[in-house]
Order: sequence, then structure tokens, then C-alpha cells
Amino acid sequence: MNEAEFSIQTPTDNVLELDQAVLLYHGRSGSALATVHEVITVDGAPVIGAGRAMTAQAARELAGPLLQRAAHGGFLPETVLYLQGDLLVWWVPPARRHLTFRVGNEQAEAFGGRERGETVPQPGLVFAAASNTWRVWAVKGQSRPTPQTPLFQAPYFNVDGQGCICQGNVPVPNGTTVEKISAWNDAFLRSYFTHPNVAGKLLRYRGGAYAFWCDMLDGRFTRFPERVLVDAKTTLGQLLGEPGAK
Repeated sequence: MNEAEFSIQTPTDNVLELDQAVLLYHGRSGSALATVHEVITVDGAPVIGAGRAMTAQAARELAGPLLQRAAHGGFLPETVLYLQGDLLVWWVPPARRHLTFRVGNEQAEAFGGRERGETVPQPGLVFAAASNTWRVWAVKGQSRPTPQTPLFQAPYFNVDGQGCICQGNVPVPNGTTVEKISAWNDAFLRSYFTHPNVAGKLLRYRGGAYAFWCDMLDGRFTRFPERVLVDAKTTLGQLLGEPGAK
């Protein structure tokens, strides 16, 4: 059998050394398994050693160096704040947007009905999405966030105290590439907001979260009142683990 020839071009003059091998196994029913093997040199030739099952952590460790070299073609929009692996972090500037609420029977009378929707002013938002996370925070002001920007609890129903979004039956985009940002925004902002999901205060407002959003839907505020936001006690840089972030 003829041997295939191939070559690797590196972006620098560094020499690449064979370090690990991944073997893929496929079953007739469509099942799959991967094993990771250390590569050792015996008599000057590389030899694949004993393997171990590829766990999710092992896959991330292998993917990290590869993804660092992955090129993102084209210009990145100003709203993109951070890219690493499959983690995408972006900013949504403050604007008026349509929200729809669907509350329980016990809140319906005070809320003006079980289901209400209006276009209302909203704060700037920071979203983070990856294969294992979907989170959102609020930010103050009109400027693009930096690592030093303080984060605040997103003032929405269906979001917990760590910014994690309760997905429920909302379909989310497949993948976290830049062109999917609008789809991720729509998946959150066009969903039904049903109930507060935090142990403490969702926001600082007399009467609580239901009273605030009822007043918002009634048109009481022409701009989002940033004073109601609850401090998350972290900055964007601290959240992302950036060294020196305060």
C-alpha cells in the first residue's frame, strides 16, 4: 500500500514535535470513542503508547493550543469583546427593545394580564456563550466595555444571580461564531420572561421586580434607570480571568 505524504506549515520558524496521538473508533450503530496516547521515541522512531479514554477535559486541553492558532477571517464587529476557544463574549449597546412577559395567575392582575409585551428602554448587556454556558450581565453607560468595566445583575426574569440564563424550551443557535450573535440576542430577548430566578434582589426598586417591569411596560421611564441595577461585584476582566484586572 502506498504511503501518503503530507507536510505541516507553521506560522513561525518553531519546530513541531510529535507529542500525542488521538485514535477514533466508530461503531456500526453510530457510536464513537476516542483515546489519547502519549508518543514516545524508540530507536529514533515515534511509537504510540498506551491510551486513555478522551474525557471532555482532555478534549479541551488538546483543543486549546489548536484554537489559539485558529484564524478568524474578516473584520470583527465592535460588539465582540472576547474570543477563546468556543467562548464568545459580546456587548449589546443600550437601546429600546421589545420584551414579552408571561407571568403566573397570582401576578396577572397586578401586572395587567398574564401576557404583556412592549418596546421599552434597556441597559447595555454583556453576553457570554459557549458549549456549556449561556450568561448575561448588565453594564452602565454607552461606551464599549473594557476589562475594567463593572458588571451588574441582568435585571431580567429567567436569569440567576451568576448571570446564567434559564433556557427552558427556547431553541438556541448551533455554535458561537460571530455571525451567530444576532441569533443569540434574539433567543434571549424574544423569549418569554416568566419569573425572577435569583435568591436575592433582581433589582433595587420599591415594590420589587414585578412592579418595576410593570412600570416599564406602562411607559413610566423614557430611559432605563441604571440606579436600579444590582452590583455583581466583579468586572469583565475579573470574570474572564484576565491578569491584573480590577
